[in-house]
Amino acid sequence: MNNLTVKKSSKVAAVDFVPAWGDLEGNIRRLVEAAEKVAAQGVDYAVFPETAVSGYLFSDSAELAPYLDTIPGKTTEAILPVLARTGMYMSVGIAERDTDTGIAYNSAVLMGPEGIIGKYRKIGLNSQDQKVFAPGNTGVNTFDTPIGRIALLICYDDTYWQYVRLAALEGAQILGWHSVSDRMMPNATPAEMLGDHSTVAHVQHMSAFNGMWVICATRSGIETNPITHGQLYYNGGSSVWAPSGHKVAQSPVLSPLELEPGLNGIYSATIDLDEADKQRNALLAKRRPELYFPTLAFHRSPTDANATTTKTQATLIAAQWEKSVSDLSSVKVEENALLVLPELSALPYTNDPNVLLTHAEKQGGAFEQALGQIASEGKGYVVGSYPEIDVDKLYHTVVLAGPAGDILARYRVTHLNERDKGWASAGHSVSVTTTPIGRIALAAAHELEVPELGGLYSTLRADIIAAPAGLPSDLRVEIDSHLYSVDNPPTGRADFIPYAIATLNQLWVVCGGRSERDFTSAAIYGPEPVVLTPTLTAERGAADVRLQAQVPAPYTWINQERLISGQQAIWFPPLVS
Repeated sequence: MNNLTVKKSSKVAAVDFVPAWGDLEGNIRRLVEAAEKVAAQGVDYAVFPETAVSGYLFSDSAELAPYLDTIPGKTTEAILPVLARTGMYMSVGIAERDTDTGIAYNSAVLMGPEGIIGKYRKIGLNSQDQKVFAPGNTGVNTFDTPIGRIALLICYDDTYWQYVRLAALEGAQILGWHSVSDRMMPNATPAEMLGDHSTVAHVQHMSAFNGMWVICATRSGIETNPITHGQLYYNGGSSVWAPSGHKVAQSPVLSPLELEPGLNGIYSATIDLDEADKQRNALLAKRRPELYFPTLAFHRSPTDANATTTKTQATLIAAQWEKSVSDLSSVKVEENALLVLPELSALPYTNDPNVLLTHAEKQGGAFEQALGQIASEGKGYVVGSYPEIDVDKLYHTVVLAGPAGDILARYRVTHLNERDKGWASAGHSVSVTTTPIGRIALAAAHELEVPELGGLYSTLRADIIAAPAGLPSDLRVEIDSHLYSVDNPPTGRADFIPYAIATLNQLWVVCGGRSERDFTSAAIYGPEPVVLTPTLTAERGAADVRLQAQVPAPYTWINQERLISGQQAIWFPPLVS
């Protein structure tokens, strides 16, 4: 790190700060006061929310223009003396005016005792951003400091897995995420409610997939535009996430209420950089860039001919088996249904490579025949997996059988887990099959921890990922249940990785799985789990969990087409390098 002496352990804080709409001078003064109070708590790095000195809810550029700042500018000039005196590092969101062009950007600036270290301009703009800001042109950079290598992102950037991945590829140990995670007011019209979503309810993926400390700062309270009388509310939830994907600190989630401008809370944790390096390196080592090349570097047309255009109804079924059995002989599927079985479906759960070697079969063998028979008897679709032998190589192969009893697709798992590395070779291609119930992609559930695979399937316009699973994961959804509008939030009960892949790629993920103690990996995950598509996990003792689903998936504020259209692929070549 450029010969810097780096502290291995530091205290970080996500700061809930409430700006007053359109009060640049007053907000800067309050920001300085807040920085003093945060530093007094011994914080080494503090993250403040997005647009913290202007407010956020502006209807057009002219309305925002008087409250823009520059970098360097009034805000940095006021804050830097505090940092020089206290030794604290700090990043904060600023509505920035470019001094050369006059263009406005939604920016964040990183500062420390030595001055301005760097800035980031928001790439992932939502519909509100697009009224007043240009897309960011800085790229995703990392900045070496005495407390670690830091990257910055802003709010809606977390709708896309790519931007935080770019930071991980640059060796980021710490991510400062600046947000104003807004919700629609309870009295909003039905049309306005279609825009209701929560960016802070998606932040867990940034740490879980990338192995870095993530400090998420958002604000609380109601914001009113005094000119248009429009309103949004911010329900809090500032948080700190460990490289393992687990949450270590969080602010309360609040209902709409009026708050005084200024500091509203400090939520801190002690971080260990060695933990980030170990976790990040292990996760990145699982990537297969040659698989993603060149597709993930392309901008895809939102009118992609691969996309399913005709809506249909399909029954999605995730089978649930006990750890010690295979129920292959008793399962049934129904017409126009997709049934996904647990992984290595002809066997009880095992981690023993010798057992898997003993049961390896060639294509067209007993397992594929059994799968085809189940599918033909029910006139549906069935997905399972088995150990395949092909001459002198073995593969963990996922198979899709169709209503005629034939094998429609085979997929040799491309990202092997530690168990499969003991006996299997990795496959070299992905699989998406067009059927009357949508485009079905195949995967093993464990390899979805490599987000490039889910991203590749989204780019190929899959509607459903059928992913046989093993045992329940130790990493479950830890998003605060109060952030959800759907009934029965998934917090604490659903495996996180397939949950995140569904929403990050705007598709269904169906995992047949096994139960163990109080948890299960048998589940159906939808693309908008916060406000629209509840996450379904199998009940204890149930043979399966099922959903009568619309394909392609229903949507409100985003769908797969909008997701792809919003991606700024100019920054993506490192993903395939």
